[in-house]
Amino acid sequence: MGSTRLGIALACVCFVAAEARAEQPAADDPPPDAAPDAVPAPEEPAPDAPPAMSEAEAKAAARKLLDGGDGFLKAGDKLLKRKKTAEAQAQYERALAAYQKAFELVPNPQILFPVAVAHDKLGHWADAARNYRRFLTQVAAPDPGLKAEAEKRLEAVKLNLGVVSLVVAPDGTHVTLSGTEIGVSPLPDPLFLDAGEYTLAFDADGYQPLEQSLSVEAGSESERTFELKPIEVIVEPPRPPPPKPVVIVPPAPSKVPLYVGGAITVGLLGGATAAGIMAIGRHGEFTDESGTAQAREDARVSGRRLALLTDGLIAGTIVAASVVTFYYVKVYRPKARLHRERATERANAFDEYAVAPKVRVTPWVQAGAGGLVVAGEL
Repeated sequence: MGSTRLGIALACVCFVAAEARAEQPAADDPPPDAAPDAVPAPEEPAPDAPPAMSEAEAKAAARKLLDGGDGFLKAGDKLLKRKKTAEAQAQYERALAAYQKAFELVPNPQILFPVAVAHDKLGHWADAARNYRRFLTQVAAPDPGLKAEAEKRLEAVKLNLGVVSLVVAPDGTHVTLSGTEIGVSPLPDPLFLDAGEYTLAFDADGYQPLEQSLSVEAGSESERTFELKPIEVIVEPPRPPPPKPVVIVPPAPSKVPLYVGGAITVGLLGGATAAGIMAIGRHGEFTDESGTAQAREDARVSGRRLALLTDGLIAGTIVAASVVTFYYVKVYRPKARLHRERATERANAFDEYAVAPKVRVTPWVQAGAGGLVVAGEL
């Protein structure tokens, strides 16, 4: 039954009239008394078509390739019955190459059925399922028997695969499977995948990329839904003017204590100098022996008092100078420095709003569109 249905499939991929196909000699089966290991040599496919091949020539070359593929397929089946698996696989590979080359020359979806059969026999489950489905969906009015055979074979192949239908939003999303782009949403067909682990990646303009792992089991069918999130575009409104910086400047320290202290110090120093000069003069009168005894005594007493006064004034000068110096170093100078620094800080205060841009331009992006947003004060 299987060989009869395959014969139907091969009959459906003819591209010329029945009379033209009758001109091509069919490959004869080996006689019944042939040796068990004798396998008929299938006709070699035609060489690659030259670039200037006409439509009729392309159809003729494709017909020869299909005939050659049929022969390789039959030879592989006979070798497989004799348990010569490696040799059978080689014949199936040659049949697949012939069918694929025929489809390249004449892309008739009818040829997808024998392509799928060759993949099926080679154990390429995913490729076989894809081509069975393409045959069923792309051939407008397939032969009912051939359609039933393709559906039956597709269901059998799916037992070795995982079937995953993807529903992806938005439309136009690029879908990548383990690093290979498989299409743009909405995907027309489900994914036929061998059992294993995969990585799905989704990318669309104006949306955040998404990556998701996918585990596939043989014989399973599932539908997965993915929805990408739009990229958020945040447009900041114009900022209100910030409060002007407030810098408190302490009052400048008073110089009156310095002036008063300086005047007292100078006055004490002047008094000490004058008293000292007068004391020296009295000492001269005291040491002058030409004077009277009373005059010398008066000079001694007066000079002693002036000397004591001089010492007191010098001590007062030292104290006054010390107080003035302490006030200048510990009080006046720190306050004066702080006053200058704060005054300079206030004079150089930075008004951020005064130099900030009054108009802001922000990118705006969404699916299929983009532009600029202008906001602010003009």
